[in-house]
Amino acid sequence: MADIAGIPFFEANFDKDGKLQDAVDLPARMTDVFIISHGWNNTKQDAENLYDAFFKNFADLKKNFDLTGRQLAIVGVYWPSKKFDDLAFEVGQSNAAAIGVSDDGEALLAAKLDELKELFTAPAEIQKLEAAKAAIAGIETSPAERKKFVSNIRDLLNPAAANREDASDTFFQSSEEELMESLRIPIAATVPPEAAAGGAALEVGAGPALDEGGGAGIGSFLDSFKTAALNILNYTTYYEMKTCAGTVGNNGVAPLVDKFASKVDRIHLIGHSFGGRLVTAAAKASTTNRLASLTLLQAAFSHNGFSKIMKGFFRNVIEAKRIAGPILITNTKNDKAVGLAYPIASRINNDTTMAIGDENDKFGGIGRNGAQKMDFGEVDTNETVLRDTAEKYTFSAGKCFNLRGDSFIKDHGDVTGKQIVNAMLNAIAKPK
Repeated sequence: MADIAGIPFFEANFDKDGKLQDAVDLPARMTDVFIISHGWNNTKQDAENLYDAFFKNFADLKKNFDLTGRQLAIVGVYWPSKKFDDLAFEVGQSNAAAIGVSDDGEALLAAKLDELKELFTAPAEIQKLEAAKAAIAGIETSPAERKKFVSNIRDLLNPAAANREDASDTFFQSSEEELMESLRIPIAATVPPEAAAGGAALEVGAGPALDEGGGAGIGSFLDSFKTAALNILNYTTYYEMKTCAGTVGNNGVAPLVDKFASKVDRIHLIGHSFGGRLVTAAAKASTTNRLASLTLLQAAFSHNGFSKIMKGFFRNVIEAKRIAGPILITNTKNDKAVGLAYPIASRINNDTTMAIGDENDKFGGIGRNGAQKMDFGEVDTNETVLRDTAEKYTFSAGKCFNLRGDSFIKDHGDVTGKQIVNAMLNAIAKPK
């Protein structure tokens, strides 16, 4: 795309190590650049659709704001986020039927391992995936085969990205057998529809996470070591995307931000899902003082990520005042995907009775609950709800705003609506 609704648009393509594939040169005399990143399971076309929809609404609403003298540009980030059909940690009927799952679940596990070859492509990585696949047949009866499965899968991952916010530290520190034992109970990653209406949290281990209509052909796969293996594979997918998002943000987008700083007055960061982690990592690693706003669209990282008392991974963004203006955080109970790894994290830590989902939980997503356990005054309690487009906000610089979007955000991907865009415009310009 050369532009979106008349606003110049530029692609920034990164590999998984954060290396920029082609130079990105902004036109002269730009005052504001918006750097926007897609999420973790988006194809390039998905990302383009997101960028196009968001900024077409931006162009439609900007007439309501004083942008006199502002010359705008958009940089769309593209990073190697693979599209998978089964990222909600569910053993669903449609997935089972598609791959012909037998009662013992071996076909499902084999299919998941083959999916991971889209993420882990090096010959040595493929070899480890095949070794894990070979262990499936004996995983129920043989501790040696369980150890073989877990060790080969963990060897695919970089433990440097582990931390306690998602129990990934425990994931690497536990023995293979401990990990398999803790994860053998079916785990639901989403709030059931009947509970969601009241905003209730989800009880871990309360039952299998099945699509409506049940999981045909699953049978004895429930409450078994094969269930544990499936949970480990889903967690592995999450962890690799978490690592990749952080790497691209730190090694790629942060240097690009610093490069732009000499050419523009203000830089605005926007990220959806794991793209929220990516741009927050960029804010943390960059050195410029021209980061004017941060907008997190159903971001997929810990709700304690900015917390001092919880030693949040992104605490430095707050303490070092990396963002000069407002930090907007959309959040909603309607987002059934933003929990991602947190139910599994709870099981890894053997929190079998904990309810997962609300702001009081140890493990929870910022896109579900907003920024939690913050110091006094760091979260503005006057602006707590996402409003319709006719309304204005009183955003102040340097504070977080947990914008509850239950009325306007219907699910994890519903992040381009005019209500969200209107909030961001209020954060960067004065309403007319």
